[in-house]
Amino acid sequence: MTKYKRTHLNCITMKSIITGILAYAAIAVLMQIPVKGQDTGGIKEVRKINTTAAEIVFGNGEICIIDFYGPEIFRMFQDNGGGIVRDPEADPPARILADSPRRDAGKVTAALENGTAVLTTPEIKVEISGGSVLTVTDLRTGDKVIEGAAPAEFGSNRVTLTLKNREGEYFYGGGVQNGRFSHAGEQIAIENTNNWVDGGVASPTPFYWSTEGYGMMWHSFRKGLYDFGNTDPGKVVLSHDTGYLDVFFMVDSGAVALLNDFYQLTGPPVLIPKFGFYEGHLNAYNRDYWTEDPKGILFEDGKRYKESQKDNGGIKESLNGEKDNYQFSARAVVDRYAANDMPLGWILPNDGYGAGYGQTGTLDGNIRNLKDFGEYARSKGVEIGLWTQSDLHPKEGVEALLQRDIVKEVRDAGVRVLKTDVAWVGAGYSFGLNGVADVGEIMPYYGSDARPFIISLDGWAGTQRYATIWSGDQTGGDWEYIRFHIPTFIGSGLSGQPNITSDMDGIFGGNNMTVNIREFQWKAFTPMQLNMDGWGSTPKYPEVLGEPAASINRWYLKLKSEIMPYAYSIAEEATDGLPMIRAMFLEYPDAYTLGTATKYQYMYGPYFLVAPIYMDTRMDKDGNDVRNGIYLPEGNL
Repeated sequence: MTKYKRTHLNCITMKSIITGILAYAAIAVLMQIPVKGQDTGGIKEVRKINTTAAEIVFGNGEICIIDFYGPEIFRMFQDNGGGIVRDPEADPPARILADSPRRDAGKVTAALENGTAVLTTPEIKVEISGGSVLTVTDLRTGDKVIEGAAPAEFGSNRVTLTLKNREGEYFYGGGVQNGRFSHAGEQIAIENTNNWVDGGVASPTPFYWSTEGYGMMWHSFRKGLYDFGNTDPGKVVLSHDTGYLDVFFMVDSGAVALLNDFYQLTGPPVLIPKFGFYEGHLNAYNRDYWTEDPKGILFEDGKRYKESQKDNGGIKESLNGEKDNYQFSARAVVDRYAANDMPLGWILPNDGYGAGYGQTGTLDGNIRNLKDFGEYARSKGVEIGLWTQSDLHPKEGVEALLQRDIVKEVRDAGVRVLKTDVAWVGAGYSFGLNGVADVGEIMPYYGSDARPFIISLDGWAGTQRYATIWSGDQTGGDWEYIRFHIPTFIGSGLSGQPNITSDMDGIFGGNNMTVNIREFQWKAFTPMQLNMDGWGSTPKYPEVLGEPAASINRWYLKLKSEIMPYAYSIAEEATDGLPMIRAMFLEYPDAYTLGTATKYQYMYGPYFLVAPIYMDTRMDKDGNDVRNGIYLPEGNL
């Protein structure tokens, strides 16, 4: 077991050069899972139906299909209502599996031996007894893992698998489970709760993996519940609100192998373009009216103004500032970052309900307006994107302000970022996948092979092949906002979605200088930064709270820029390896790091240990504080 030290630090980061190479010992897998809750009448026949799949016919006429998607991955399908193997029902249409989810499984054999169905690949052996107990043996090692604890239950609207929970076993996955990443002894909802605070689920994923060397993905868009020894410490109980069984099992050793098995089935995570690692600014600059108000926001002309979405006789904003309204324009935002020497990578100028991106009265005229803004932004090294409220393609009967044409936006105006929101994908499940798949194909095709940069929420298994994830709308200016996001980001990477973020200091609230500074500090060591403006206690600019926040935030934004080669390298690694934000056990596995003891620190790639200040411990009047309980791996000081 790796020894560790606890210490007090007055900073949030330390550089830790790792000399060891993470390696997991080969862990074998044996799984025993009852697939029936009643007498099957034994096995009548085992018959291959193609080169990778076989049917197991029970005496009562029911059929279980085992289909190998690789030498160590298999699908188990059983519909007692007589349905055939199929994709899960999805409305709107979406597919969990990638276009090519299979690898060569090698020679697959299937036979009935002494009343037991025996199926093999060169790497695993699957056995189903007459009592419908499934056993999987890893032929590479001969080791065993899990046993079923109860027969599978087939209800009209729910199927449940119950496994034995082994002592010392840990579980990870489930998607964006706010405030959590290590689930042993816990229960997690595989459900879009649209609850964006601690305990909520922002983007569920019906996939988990175990330290015993296996993973499971439930092939469904229906809600699920995974209980890892919470109700009964000796059992893992898995259920989804569906009428048939359709699951994938992956037999492999360690995080990288199991995540890659998941990526084989559902697609690898996107590698976002380089500009996406810099801070982005999001707000609506085509909708509101500004009037002078002594309690309003201070602008460059030395006057204060208050914003209103209703026409109150004030100055109406626009993207390009062509109507004697420049300081209220989207162009002025780009200028403001430059004037304050703050790095900016991209901007979304329509992030607000009813905003649009032009005021010409026609869709084509509005796209020309967007193109003009895009040309200006790109001349300053900033890319443009759009927020999505409505359909992406022209729709009859919709006013020009809210009309969209994603092809022209990408091809003609140069849009390179798309952000989806609850107005479009809030129902989650197949909605989330359907909403990003179209853009994921349009952006490179019409955008000169541009790498797609899509920011979404309410995702599912497969979202990672198209989009990044943000955790929803929350309130900043509070330590809690930093605290619960640390394990949230860790858990997202362990679930196969390494591209995770949240709004800088929240979309709402703010105006707490110390929390604001700490937020900019720790998020220098995360993939993306979203400055969601227009809803908070103050404007959401890095310099808006004055000194010392302006200088410190600038320093960390520039630090993030300086380590771009490193960040881009670990982002590329995350497409088929470890995530960028790494749980400590991924680099330093032991009993202490596998659980929740290190949930408030992580490795940013192999060389940076990040332990954010996330609470007021002994803070002085200047905001200086200590951070207790940091795990420092031995030999790295």
